[in-house]
Amino acid sequence: MNRRRMLKLVGGSVGALGAIGVTGRYVLLPPRPSPDLGRVDELAQRLFVDLDDETRAIACVEYDHPLRQYHNRGVWTGGIRVWRNLDWDQRQVLVDLLHAGLSSTGRERVPRQFFLNWPGIHMLKLLFCGDPSAGPYQVILSGPHLNLRLGGKNREGVAFGGPQIYGDQRGDKRPGLPGNTYRYQLEIADRLFAELTPGELERSTYPKEPIQTQIELRGHAAIAPGVALGDASRSARRIARELVNGILENYPAQDSEYALACIEANGGVDALSLSRYEEGEDGPSGPNQIFRLEGPAAVFHYRGHPHLHAFVNIGMDGEAPFSVGESLGTNPAVIEGAGVKALFERAMASETGADLEYYDLRSVAGVLRAGEIRTGDIYNLESWQNRIAVLEIEAESLKPALREALEQRGLEPDPTRTVSVATTDYAADGTKELFGNVASRTFAGSLRRATIEHIRAHGFA
Repeated sequence: MNRRRMLKLVGGSVGALGAIGVTGRYVLLPPRPSPDLGRVDELAQRLFVDLDDETRAIACVEYDHPLRQYHNRGVWTGGIRVWRNLDWDQRQVLVDLLHAGLSSTGRERVPRQFFLNWPGIHMLKLLFCGDPSAGPYQVILSGPHLNLRLGGKNREGVAFGGPQIYGDQRGDKRPGLPGNTYRYQLEIADRLFAELTPGELERSTYPKEPIQTQIELRGHAAIAPGVALGDASRSARRIARELVNGILENYPAQDSEYALACIEANGGVDALSLSRYEEGEDGPSGPNQIFRLEGPAAVFHYRGHPHLHAFVNIGMDGEAPFSVGESLGTNPAVIEGAGVKALFERAMASETGADLEYYDLRSVAGVLRAGEIRTGDIYNLESWQNRIAVLEIEAESLKPALREALEQRGLEPDPTRTVSVATTDYAADGTKELFGNVASRTFAGSLRRATIEHIRAHGFA
């Protein structure tokens, strides 16, 4: 949902409240948090037990379901929409759960970001991984600019139970993000970069931002981009610790303390490297608005242009990646960039038998590490949750790149028939510009599922 549409909906709904009367309280406005919130575990158990069987079947998965590993902006392929599926009393418990899962400082920030400020939990989806009353569990609340994990560190030793994601629309496309809920973090980063020497600034600066969802922990052998903070001045290291603390302070003390313990166990903030990027996926950014802190077992990715998306991933052991779900085998070597594109295209070919396959290289959102791969790793690799679209393209109108790809397979386009092209539903929206004149369009299920099935059948080669 874009900002303009959101404003129209909010404005229209506020105007309608007068006509709705008292009922509007229950239909449109979320409950307020209780004065006494209770503990996260208690609230999670209360809500879980109170779900009826039909709702539980949708809202709950087993603890080791691959959705627990997923870390993009919103678990839209799992869980339930709060507004449609929970009654008023259940929503009250959920509001309390959201606030209990934040620090007192975080309660003044996270629920007040642009898309949550008025509709609150009604903008979110709810997913339980595991049973809060019978073993390990995690609650995931996801929506625009939020993927909030509740329940503490996971069985694998990852802080917060997995990557935390937050953001805010305020200040959109304006340097410095004026009015943004998290502008204070940008201001600390500005002070940090100001403490670097000219040489350090040069070594920390890169032209193009990496994919923001690429936050896998890479261990001690990997060389993180940018300037090693251990080599920076004492004042720079002090401000870097202030920045890390400023990010973690939005979460409960027990959770943020474990996150800091993970960082300390891997060399502390001094073992992190600092980098900044002049251009993001939406074009050139303002000074220091896109930056990254990365070490053996921690990644902080801050994308402040055109508005804020932030990703936090911290573990105790960077050599043991967070990976859940069914094992798919051993990947012999890292797959990234064009290799991920080729993997997805092979999966689309296996699924559809189309003449051609096309996955946009710019949509590659991660890296498939070497070693044992589980279904959760594929959920992250194909984190856009795309469906496969099969387009029948008039052969005479095929764009040059597709015509060349067809010829490389020894096929000559027949002007009297159409050519079938398998792609993503997202890419299919630009059909004529990318592919040519579309005679028909059908869908063949999710790319995520097709990729998993392709690997099961054919491996990683």
